Amino acid sequence: MKQYLELVAHVIKNGTKQANRTGVNTISFPGAMLRYDLKEGFPAITTRKMAFKSAIGEMCGFLRGVNNAAEFRALGCKVWDQNANENAQWLANPFRQGEDDLGEIYGVQWRKWPAYKQIPVSNQAAIEQTLKQGYRQIAEGEEGGHAYVVLYKAIDQVRQCVDTIIKDPGSRRILFHGWNVAQLDEMALPPCHLLYQFHPNVETKEISLTLYIRSNDLGLLYPPTETAHYLMAA
Repeated sequence: MKQYLELVAHVIKNGTKQANRTGVNTISFPGAMLRYDLKEGFPAITTRKMAFKSAIGEMCGFLRGVNNAAEFRALGCKVWDQNANENAQWLANPFRQGEDDLGEIYGVQWRKWPAYKQIPVSNQAAIEQTLKQGYRQIAEGEEGGHAYVVLYKAIDQVRQCVDTIIKDPGSRRILFHGWNVAQLDEMALPPCHLLYQFHPNVETKEISLTLYIRSNDLGLLYPPTETAHYLMAA
Protein backbone atom coordinates (compact mmCIF):
# COMPACT_ATOMS: atom_id res chain seq x y z
CA MET A 1 0.00 0.00 0.00
CA LYS A 2 2.83 2.36 0.92
CA GLN A 3 4.56 2.08 -2.46
CA TYR A 4 1.25 2.56 -4.27
CA LEU A 5 0.52 5.80 -2.41
CA GLU A 6 4.10 6.95 -3.01
CA LEU A 7 3.64 6.31 -6.74
CA VAL A 8 0.37 8.25 -6.84
CA ALA A 9 2.11 11.20 -5.16
CA HIS A 10 5.06 10.88 -7.58
CA VAL A 11 2.78 10.95 -10.65
CA ILE A 12 0.86 13.97 -9.36
CA LYS A 13 4.13 15.82 -8.66
CA ASN A 14 6.14 14.78 -11.73
CA GLY A 15 3.61 13.72 -14.35
CA THR A 16 2.54 15.76 -17.37
CA LYS A 17 -0.97 16.54 -18.55
CA GLN A 18 -2.01 14.58 -21.62
CA ALA A 19 -5.07 14.76 -23.84
CA ASN A 20 -6.61 11.45 -24.92
CA ARG A 21 -9.58 9.86 -26.72
CA THR A 22 -11.90 10.20 -23.70
CA GLY A 23 -11.80 14.00 -23.71
CA VAL A 24 -10.72 13.99 -20.06
CA ASN A 25 -7.07 14.98 -19.62
CA THR A 26 -4.82 12.68 -17.60
CA ILE A 27 -1.65 13.21 -15.60
CA SER A 28 0.73 10.83 -17.30
CA PHE A 29 3.97 9.27 -16.10
CA PRO A 30 5.16 6.45 -18.41
CA GLY A 31 7.35 3.59 -17.29
CA ALA A 32 6.44 3.33 -13.62
CA MET A 33 7.10 0.03 -11.90
CA LEU A 34 5.70 -1.61 -8.79
CA ARG A 35 7.05 -4.77 -7.19
CA TYR A 36 5.10 -7.03 -4.84
CA ASP A 37 6.35 -9.96 -2.80
CA LEU A 38 3.38 -12.21 -2.10
CA LYS A 39 5.22 -13.70 0.87
CA GLU A 40 4.47 -10.40 2.56
CA GLY A 41 0.77 -10.56 1.78
CA PHE A 42 -1.69 -9.89 -1.02
CA PRO A 43 -1.18 -6.47 -2.70
CA ALA A 44 -4.64 -5.00 -2.07
CA ILE A 45 -5.31 -1.31 -1.49
CA THR A 46 -6.87 -0.24 1.81
CA THR A 47 -7.85 3.37 1.06
CA ARG A 48 -11.19 2.39 -0.44
CA LYS A 49 -13.55 -0.56 -0.70
CA MET A 50 -12.44 -3.19 -3.19
CA ALA A 51 -14.80 -5.05 -5.52
CA PHE A 52 -12.83 -8.22 -4.88
CA LYS A 53 -15.55 -10.68 -5.88
CA SER A 54 -16.03 -8.83 -9.15
CA ALA A 55 -12.28 -8.94 -9.83
CA ILE A 56 -12.19 -12.69 -9.19
CA GLY A 57 -15.21 -13.19 -11.44
CA GLU A 58 -13.56 -11.19 -14.21
CA MET A 59 -10.36 -13.22 -13.97
CA CYS A 60 -12.34 -16.46 -14.09
CA GLY A 61 -14.08 -15.13 -17.20
CA PHE A 62 -10.77 -14.31 -18.85
CA LEU A 63 -9.42 -17.78 -18.08
CA ARG A 64 -12.55 -19.32 -19.57
CA GLY A 65 -12.20 -17.27 -22.76
CA VAL A 66 -15.46 -15.39 -22.12
CA ASN A 67 -16.39 -12.69 -24.65
CA ASN A 68 -19.93 -11.89 -23.50
CA ALA A 69 -21.04 -9.45 -20.77
CA ALA A 70 -23.85 -11.78 -19.69
CA GLU A 71 -21.35 -14.50 -18.84
CA PHE A 72 -19.28 -12.02 -16.85
CA ARG A 73 -22.40 -10.97 -14.93
CA ALA A 74 -23.10 -14.60 -14.12
CA LEU A 75 -19.65 -14.68 -12.54
CA GLY A 76 -20.45 -11.62 -10.41
CA CYS A 77 -18.69 -9.09 -12.63
CA LYS A 78 -20.66 -6.21 -14.16
CA VAL A 79 -17.76 -4.01 -15.27
CA TRP A 80 -18.11 -5.13 -18.91
CA ASP A 81 -21.78 -4.14 -19.28
CA GLN A 82 -21.05 -0.59 -20.42
CA ASN A 83 -18.37 -1.66 -22.87
CA ALA A 84 -20.72 -4.19 -24.41
CA ASN A 85 -23.95 -2.20 -24.60
CA GLU A 86 -23.30 1.54 -24.12
CA ASN A 87 -20.11 2.26 -26.06
CA ALA A 88 -21.31 4.10 -29.19
CA GLN A 89 -18.23 3.18 -31.19
CA TRP A 90 -18.66 -0.50 -30.40
CA LEU A 91 -22.42 -0.41 -30.98
CA ALA A 92 -21.75 0.82 -34.53
CA ASN A 93 -19.03 -1.76 -35.16
CA PRO A 94 -20.10 -4.40 -37.71
CA PHE A 95 -18.12 -7.01 -35.79
CA ARG A 96 -20.44 -6.68 -32.78
CA GLN A 97 -22.76 -9.69 -32.61
CA GLY A 98 -25.73 -8.32 -30.72
CA GLU A 99 -26.48 -7.53 -27.08
CA ASP A 100 -23.74 -8.22 -24.53
CA ASP A 101 -21.21 -9.22 -27.19
CA LEU A 102 -17.67 -7.98 -26.49
CA GLY A 103 -15.81 -9.36 -29.47
CA GLU A 104 -12.34 -10.90 -29.38
CA ILE A 105 -11.25 -9.51 -26.01
CA TYR A 106 -8.72 -10.68 -23.41
CA GLY A 107 -9.82 -14.23 -22.73
CA VAL A 108 -10.32 -15.08 -26.40
CA GLN A 109 -6.71 -14.12 -27.10
CA TRP A 110 -5.50 -15.94 -23.99
CA ARG A 111 -7.24 -19.22 -24.74
CA LYS A 112 -8.06 -19.17 -28.48
CA TRP A 113 -5.52 -16.94 -30.24
CA PRO A 114 -6.32 -17.35 -33.98
CA ALA A 115 -3.20 -18.55 -35.79
CA TYR A 116 -2.94 -18.80 -39.57
CA LYS A 117 -0.16 -20.09 -41.82
CA GLN A 118 0.04 -19.58 -45.58
CA ILE A 119 2.35 -22.21 -47.04
CA PRO A 120 3.27 -22.89 -50.69
CA VAL A 121 1.88 -26.19 -51.94
CA SER A 122 5.41 -27.01 -53.10
CA ASN A 123 6.59 -27.08 -49.47
CA GLN A 124 4.94 -30.32 -48.42
CA ALA A 125 7.34 -30.85 -45.51
CA ALA A 126 6.19 -27.58 -43.90
CA ILE A 127 2.53 -28.44 -44.53
CA GLU A 128 2.91 -31.87 -42.94
CA GLN A 129 4.73 -30.43 -39.92
CA THR A 130 2.04 -27.78 -39.46
CA LEU A 131 -0.74 -30.38 -39.66
CA LYS A 132 1.03 -32.44 -36.97
CA GLN A 133 0.98 -29.34 -34.77
CA GLY A 134 -2.82 -29.40 -34.84
CA TYR A 135 -3.51 -26.98 -37.66
CA ARG A 136 -6.15 -27.77 -40.27
CA GLN A 137 -6.35 -26.63 -43.85
CA ILE A 138 -9.14 -24.12 -44.39
CA ALA A 139 -8.42 -22.63 -47.82
CA GLU A 140 -6.21 -22.71 -50.87
CA GLY A 141 -5.29 -20.13 -53.47
CA GLU A 142 -2.72 -18.80 -55.89
CA GLU A 143 -0.42 -15.79 -55.72
CA GLY A 144 2.11 -14.77 -58.34
CA GLY A 145 1.53 -18.02 -60.16
CA HIS A 146 2.29 -20.12 -57.08
CA ALA A 147 -0.32 -22.24 -55.32
CA TYR A 148 -0.61 -22.14 -51.55
CA VAL A 149 -2.75 -23.48 -48.73
CA VAL A 150 -3.98 -21.68 -45.61
CA LEU A 151 -3.97 -23.55 -42.30
CA TYR A 152 -5.59 -22.51 -39.02
CA LYS A 153 -5.42 -23.35 -35.31
CA ALA A 154 -6.76 -21.70 -32.14
CA ILE A 155 -3.80 -21.48 -29.75
CA ASP A 156 -4.34 -21.82 -26.01
CA GLN A 157 -1.55 -19.56 -24.74
CA VAL A 158 -2.34 -20.12 -21.06
CA ARG A 159 -2.20 -23.90 -21.48
CA GLN A 160 1.14 -23.57 -23.28
CA CYS A 161 2.53 -21.52 -20.39
CA VAL A 162 1.38 -24.04 -17.78
CA ASP A 163 2.83 -26.94 -19.77
CA THR A 164 6.17 -25.14 -20.21
CA ILE A 165 6.37 -24.23 -16.51
CA ILE A 166 5.98 -27.94 -15.73
CA LYS A 167 8.20 -29.38 -18.47
CA ASP A 168 10.82 -26.65 -19.03
CA PRO A 169 10.79 -24.20 -16.10
CA GLY A 170 14.17 -22.75 -17.11
CA SER A 171 12.71 -21.36 -20.34
CA ARG A 172 12.73 -17.59 -20.83
CA ARG A 173 9.85 -17.91 -23.28
CA ILE A 174 7.01 -18.56 -20.87
CA LEU A 175 4.70 -15.71 -21.78
CA PHE A 176 1.37 -14.92 -23.34
CA HIS A 177 0.01 -11.87 -25.12
CA GLY A 178 -3.35 -10.14 -25.49
CA TRP A 179 -2.45 -7.49 -28.09
CA ASN A 180 -3.53 -9.15 -31.33
CA VAL A 181 -3.01 -6.33 -33.85
CA ALA A 182 -5.09 -8.07 -36.50
CA GLN A 183 -8.16 -8.13 -34.25
CA LEU A 184 -8.05 -4.84 -32.36
CA ASP A 185 -10.98 -3.58 -34.44
CA GLU A 186 -12.97 -6.66 -33.37
CA MET A 187 -12.82 -5.83 -29.65
CA ALA A 188 -15.15 -3.73 -27.54
CA LEU A 189 -12.01 -2.62 -25.67
CA PRO A 190 -8.37 -3.37 -26.58
CA PRO A 191 -6.46 -4.95 -23.68
CA CYS A 192 -4.88 -2.65 -21.08
CA HIS A 193 -2.87 -5.35 -19.31
CA LEU A 194 -1.49 -7.11 -22.34
CA LEU A 195 1.76 -9.00 -21.76
CA TYR A 196 2.51 -11.54 -19.05
CA GLN A 197 5.80 -13.40 -18.51
CA PHE A 198 6.40 -16.14 -15.94
CA HIS A 199 9.80 -16.67 -14.31
CA PRO A 200 9.95 -20.01 -12.44
CA ASN A 201 12.84 -20.55 -10.03
CA VAL A 202 13.51 -24.27 -9.72
CA GLU A 203 15.98 -23.79 -6.87
CA THR A 204 13.65 -21.82 -4.60
CA LYS A 205 10.39 -23.39 -5.82
CA GLU A 206 9.03 -19.92 -6.53
CA ILE A 207 7.52 -18.28 -9.58
CA SER A 208 7.46 -14.60 -10.50
CA LEU A 209 5.20 -12.82 -12.94
CA THR A 210 6.04 -9.70 -14.93
CA LEU A 211 2.95 -7.85 -16.14
CA TYR A 212 3.07 -5.02 -18.67
CA ILE A 213 0.15 -2.58 -18.76
CA ARG A 214 -0.13 -0.09 -21.61
CA SER A 215 -2.69 2.14 -19.89
CA ASN A 216 -3.89 2.20 -16.30
CA ASP A 217 -6.16 4.32 -14.13
CA LEU A 218 -3.68 4.71 -11.28
CA GLY A 219 -6.07 6.52 -8.97
CA LEU A 220 -8.40 3.52 -9.16
CA LEU A 221 -5.52 1.04 -9.16
CA TYR A 222 -7.23 -0.93 -11.84
CA PRO A 223 -5.13 -2.46 -13.18
CA PRO A 224 -0.10 3.73 -13.10
CA THR A 225 -1.32 6.14 -15.70
CA GLU A 226 -0.27 5.26 -19.25
CA THR A 227 2.52 2.66 -19.17
CA ALA A 228 3.17 0.48 -16.17
CA HIS A 229 5.40 -2.50 -15.52
CA TYR A 230 4.53 -4.73 -12.60
CA LEU A 231 6.60 -7.50 -11.07
CA MET A 232 4.78 -9.86 -8.74
CA ALA A 233 6.75 -12.51 -6.90
CA ALA A 234 5.06 -15.56 -5.44
